[in-house]
Amino acid sequence: MRFIGKLGTTCIYDSTHTEECPDFDFHAGSSGGYGEFAFVYGPSAGGLVESVQFRIRTSGEQILEIYANPYFKTRRFKLSGKVEDVTLEVERVNAMFSASHTLSFLLGVEKSMDVSPDYETQLGRIVELELERVRNHLYVLHKLVETGALGVASYQLQAMQETTNRVIGEACGHRYFFGVNSLNHVECDFQRVDLRYLEGFKSFFNDLLENRILIDRFQNNGRIDQDWLIGPAARASGRKYDARYDSDSLPYKDLGFTPLTERSPDTFGRFLVRVEEVMQSVDLIQEAVKRWRRNERKEIKMRDSGEAESRVESPSGDMVYRVRIDDAKVDVSFLPPSKANLIFLLKSVIGTIFTDFPFNWESFGIWISEIGVEKR
Repeated sequence: MRFIGKLGTTCIYDSTHTEECPDFDFHAGSSGGYGEFAFVYGPSAGGLVESVQFRIRTSGEQILEIYANPYFKTRRFKLSGKVEDVTLEVERVNAMFSASHTLSFLLGVEKSMDVSPDYETQLGRIVELELERVRNHLYVLHKLVETGALGVASYQLQAMQETTNRVIGEACGHRYFFGVNSLNHVECDFQRVDLRYLEGFKSFFNDLLENRILIDRFQNNGRIDQDWLIGPAARASGRKYDARYDSDSLPYKDLGFTPLTERSPDTFGRFLVRVEEVMQSVDLIQEAVKRWRRNERKEIKMRDSGEAESRVESPSGDMVYRVRIDDAKVDVSFLPPSKANLIFLLKSVIGTIFTDFPFNWESFGIWISEIGVEKR
């Protein structure tokens, strides 16, 4: 049994949950020695795409203590009502993880009504999630390489990411899967997915590994080896933690899936895992598309009541949704992977130097947009 995170007052595990859960805050380290001082990084600073503030204490270069405030740009979502209306909000919590949010939500609704999605729908959802994984891993790799001042390689990765966006748009009508998903249905033509532009990715990656300046900035930076890790951070530390593997939400095992791991619990390991998972996702997509057949939308009548939790593996780790149905209306709460990853990031930076912070930050694939959410 592995710990995933805290949702409301509940501790979420891969197989069960408990009602009592300790509080977790966005703070790590301790200080108070002679000559120490604090400075603020963010919420508007070069290198930070989203609004987040870090308060860092140091005696010079080394980070001794750090606080994070991810709530500068809090957004309010209703997250209750008819399934179709809530879907429109859920898919916009974090557009980069739209498929992960939406599918975890819909799987929760279906589970609460004892509805088993058609096999074709399940395969289509796998293709969605893996296309999203390719896109987001390419984005994280681009940010890591950009931080290392490798301009040409950074632009090449950006081009691959943009091509992935266009492939998604060609197959589904929207590059972020907006309006694509509904109960037991995926409105995409996955036969149009063409990933030949990634055929040279392995060679490109091998060339990157020849750059010792870049790799030296990754190795031993942001080391963290804890049993509560999720996503690429967990797999970089050798743990096979993956909702595709330990959740029965989608039939990944039919495609021969098994998690890829490394034995390098640092920025370099997280970099390697994302690179390897891009290639693995391409294989999963191609195998799923071979088996996939487009199916017709089927009307599903909402139940008056029900409750369930569901979990999928987003590009950065477990995405958990809790769904309650009352009078045929849904009420939703969720646990995004970025909340756990921000806690792990803060722990991993203690003892590192500030100039290495951007590499560590990018390696976790954190999106503040899905942390700073309140229900209205």
